[in-house]
Amino acid sequence: MLTWLKKKIIGTAGTPQTPAEALYYSLLDASRTPDFYLQYGAEDSFDGRFDILCLLVSLMMRRLRDEGDAAKDFSQELFDAMFTDIDLTLREQGAGDTGLGKRIRIMSEGFAGRLNAYSAALDANAAYALAEAISRNLSRSDVPSKTDVALADISITLAETLKSADFAILLSGNFDAPSWVRQSL
Repeated sequence: MLTWLKKKIIGTAGTPQTPAEALYYSLLDASRTPDFYLQYGAEDSFDGRFDILCLLVSLMMRRLRDEGDAAKDFSQELFDAMFTDIDLTLREQGAGDTGLGKRIRIMSEGFAGRLNAYSAALDANAAYALAEAISRNLSRSDVPSKTDVALADISITLAETLKSADFAILLSGNFDAPSWVRQSL
């Protein structure tokens, strides 16, 4: 059943069916960059990988927000692709239907909180506020560590780089997120 559902969502060849899904999977691939875990203190666990994915998707959704109504639907599709994949991943790990909906809701609320905190700090050009938000989510601490501050600096660089990304390429789903990340790490 899950294999059929996953094929229906991402295609029989294992490729995304929509540009938003393609962009999501590119961001997912970028979130697996080892430096996040080896140099910047993200925990190599489901929660730690979720935190890095949230950071990258938040940066992308903030960039899409700058395009106004033209990207509103696409941004929603990106969010939907992310949580469809997370739902399938949790099911493959053995999560049952009874608590899955609640867990997905909690995770989506957590993502929304991260998106708001990261965007607000970036909009205010407040590097330390971004480091604090990253610290709360990645380190589960109120005081940013050196690695949290470094990851905040990299996030600012990533956000700046995204500003120059061609909007048409983003909407096509052909954005090379792993290269975007590797250039900044």
